[in-house]
Amino acid sequence: MPDSRSFLFYNSSSRKRLIMRLLLTFIAYFVAGKLGLSFPFIPPNVTLIWLPTGIALAALLKAGLGMAPAIFVASVLVNVSSGTPIFTALLIGLGNTLGPMCVALYLRKKNFSMGFVHRDDVLRFCLAGAVGMCISASCGSLSLWQAGIIPSPQYAWLSWWAGDTVGLFLAAPFLLALTQQGKKFKQTAEENLAFIGLFITTHWLIFFSGQSLLHLTFVSMAVMIWAALRLGQLFTSMTVLASSAVAAIATHQGIGPFKSLEASESSIVLWLYMATLAITALMITALQAEKNAATSELRDAFERISKVASRLPGLIMQYRIQPDRSTSVLYVSDAVESMFEMRAKDIRHNASFLVKRIDAADKKLFLTQHDYATEHLTPYQMEFRYHKLDGSVRWFYLDALPELEPEGSTLWHCFISDITDRKNAEQDLRVAAITFESQEGIFVADNQWKILRINQAYSRITGFTSEELIGKVLPRHVSQQQDAGFFDTIYMALDQYRYWQGELWAERKNEEIYPQLITLTAIINENGQITHYIGSFTDISRHKGYEDEILNLAFYDPLTHLPNRRLLMDRLQHLIAMNQRDDAHSAILFIDLDNFKTLNDTRGHDAGDLLLVEAAQRLQTCVRESDTVARLGGDEFVVVLQALNPNRDEAARQADRIAEKIRLLLNEPYQITDFIHHGAGSIGVCLFQGGDTTVKDLFKRADTAMYEAKTSGRNAVRFFDPAMQAVLVVKMMLESNLRIALALEQFQLYYQIQVDADGNVVGAEALLRWIHPDRGFISPLEFIPIAEQTGLIVPIGTWVLETACNQLKKWARNPKTAHLSLAVNVSAKQFQQSNFVETVTEIVRLHNIDPTRLKIELTESTILDNVDATTEKMQQLKKLGIAFSMDDFGTGYSSLAYLQKLPLNQLKIDQSFVRDLSDDESDATIVRAIISLGLNLGLDVIAEGVETVAQRRFLIEHNCLTFQGYLYSKPIPIEGLNALIEGDATEHHFLLTPPDVDE
Repeated sequence: MPDSRSFLFYNSSSRKRLIMRLLLTFIAYFVAGKLGLSFPFIPPNVTLIWLPTGIALAALLKAGLGMAPAIFVASVLVNVSSGTPIFTALLIGLGNTLGPMCVALYLRKKNFSMGFVHRDDVLRFCLAGAVGMCISASCGSLSLWQAGIIPSPQYAWLSWWAGDTVGLFLAAPFLLALTQQGKKFKQTAEENLAFIGLFITTHWLIFFSGQSLLHLTFVSMAVMIWAALRLGQLFTSMTVLASSAVAAIATHQGIGPFKSLEASESSIVLWLYMATLAITALMITALQAEKNAATSELRDAFERISKVASRLPGLIMQYRIQPDRSTSVLYVSDAVESMFEMRAKDIRHNASFLVKRIDAADKKLFLTQHDYATEHLTPYQMEFRYHKLDGSVRWFYLDALPELEPEGSTLWHCFISDITDRKNAEQDLRVAAITFESQEGIFVADNQWKILRINQAYSRITGFTSEELIGKVLPRHVSQQQDAGFFDTIYMALDQYRYWQGELWAERKNEEIYPQLITLTAIINENGQITHYIGSFTDISRHKGYEDEILNLAFYDPLTHLPNRRLLMDRLQHLIAMNQRDDAHSAILFIDLDNFKTLNDTRGHDAGDLLLVEAAQRLQTCVRESDTVARLGGDEFVVVLQALNPNRDEAARQADRIAEKIRLLLNEPYQITDFIHHGAGSIGVCLFQGGDTTVKDLFKRADTAMYEAKTSGRNAVRFFDPAMQAVLVVKMMLESNLRIALALEQFQLYYQIQVDADGNVVGAEALLRWIHPDRGFISPLEFIPIAEQTGLIVPIGTWVLETACNQLKKWARNPKTAHLSLAVNVSAKQFQQSNFVETVTEIVRLHNIDPTRLKIELTESTILDNVDATTEKMQQLKKLGIAFSMDDFGTGYSSLAYLQKLPLNQLKIDQSFVRDLSDDESDATIVRAIISLGLNLGLDVIAEGVETVAQRRFLIEHNCLTFQGYLYSKPIPIEGLNALIEGDATEHHFLLTPPDVDE
């Protein structure tokens, strides 16, 4: 607590300040009063300008009601000194004190601001002053009237009230502003000096120049408005007070715009001028103060919002769309530079720059939703992608709220946030969830192979539930093929490469053994130690079944169970390769059953089938286990003898003995149901050694020898005559002509349309044709093998690709053909070129085509010749958009384990299966199996060689919905194809290809 000395010092200091205030109030009131009574309007005590009232109110508001005694004494003394009786002076002093006191009490109660910062302060001040001065006017006028100093109180009261009121308006604002703390003059000294100079000049011209006119007084109002708007309350009140003083002095001297013959008239006009000037100045000052306060508050709010916005994880923006669709940005937070890589000033007058780098896939929806929301004044939210300057793409989320403005503009309040991390996380989670719950069985195990988690597909495939396996070691099926050493090999691969893939035999919960195609991956930590194993597998039981079924149907004759043409070709190819490494001879025997057609025609096909079965069994008894007996079809059989004597003559004798043994055995009677059939066979033999021949050559030679046996009277054995080698000369000439044909552009592309189940043309296959200037049409079966052998197939194939791409480019210009795809056959030699991918890519680029419209057809042998290299090339072209079709599917032997890994789009059923669909159940079964396999692998299936409605119906019933064949069109030139597509085809277009040419 403060001690007594400080308390006494405080009281002493307060008393001194109080005395000083009382003294100053008394002096100011007395001096101003004496000055006012020097110009009486109604002598001796009534004047139209009574400044002491303003002094009294300012003192009461600033120092409190304690100033009332000084005001009362000063008022009494002023009146007594002017000759007023003491009693009358006391009554006048009481009124002059009570009036300002009531006004002060009212203003204090209403929280009046002495800085006149609100319009309400000005209104309360003016109204309270006008009402309060009624008290002083009433007391003063009645006192003078009772004392007989004035004849009538009414006119004196009005004059008294007017003088007190204008004095209040003039003096109080000036004194209150003078006592305010802080900066008194707001603007620069230059502006203040300029204002003073203008004030002096204008007031001299208005009030003291010889040409002063009344209508020039509005200039003083303009000067006062300048002060009110620019210089603050103190300067404004000084201006009003000074202007009023100048007007009063000029009017008193009888000059200026307010001079008049009647003094009372001049005083009234002067009073109105002062009152108007004072009230207007106060109101403008208040309005300016309100404006400054609002501006400051708005600036502070803007700064606070900007600070908050800068800390938010996103962008805040306000932009306006004018009725003419132009845009402007009213506010945007600093995040615009990091998110949109733009500055606020760059988009202030054009917000459309913000959408220029929105991803094309999102921009249309963005603008559509924005236009709809603008039209209907509905809020909208949207996620969109935005391209940064460095090429990266970010995901943004927009939340926008519209507001319609009175002039028709739409003000949008927007918040934009970067949700890229969230989208990536969502995508990762979605991919992980979909991947884990895929159709493959998946398990997660620790480094001890204890299962931590399995998916639903695992339970569906194996029958085990998660409760039965989690926490237990992964079960494995041990057999002779999968012993401990087999699994050790897997563990070593995981330790070394962190990856292993292959086929395993596994056991279901019901103890059923089934095959798996499984992929195992080892997960390591930052120290390189394995922490988990992840396995994914598929049940390939059906695939294995398909393999066995397709193997049996595709490579074995369903009637005799002998190898068919396809398997025979494979074995011969393998045998030729083996002969390149040794000197042994081999032989191929073509066997044709004599008069087999007669038996079929007379006894029926059942009897013929029984004969074929019996003949096959007899043939197998004549050869060794290493030899091959095959059925080519119909009544034709082939026997391949291998490992004969290196000496050609001795090998010929060995082959002759076996051929004769076969002939004699085929001559023996056949018991066919209820009758005996006597048969025979014609046999053609061709010896070969090493790799100097091809399978096709062997077939042709043996076939020629077999026909020689038939020509000689049947039931005979004939060897191939070397004189038939003359045919090779023809082939050499054909090779030479091929080179010339390529140089002289004698090749043409014919097109065979491909049609869907609804009859719509979906594409075509490009087929190479050679129109020789002398020989005319040369079959592809004649020149394609030679082109393959000589390597000419590579430049010819490149020409085919370029011509096909050029046709695709032309089709793209026509809406009727823009959707068509074009299939091109690529040979094995062409595909195996090291620069094949680059060649195709360059051709596509040069012709500027849609690569998804180009389809490359490969045979099974081409694809499976080198699976890894083939797959890599296919993957590279697949990224470009090019599709792949496996041509002549079913005519070779391929592993389904590889088939499901190849990036194929389509399987093409060979026409050899389609041709006999209606007559041969084995072909129908193969076709059904191929279609089912393709659909299960997610591939399109197309059938070639469709010639009848029955074939088409069969294919549609088994879900093959794309066709190619003579039922729709033969291969025709491009002119015929275009006419066919345009619906203007005639029979002539279908006959451009000779009927004996294979598709």
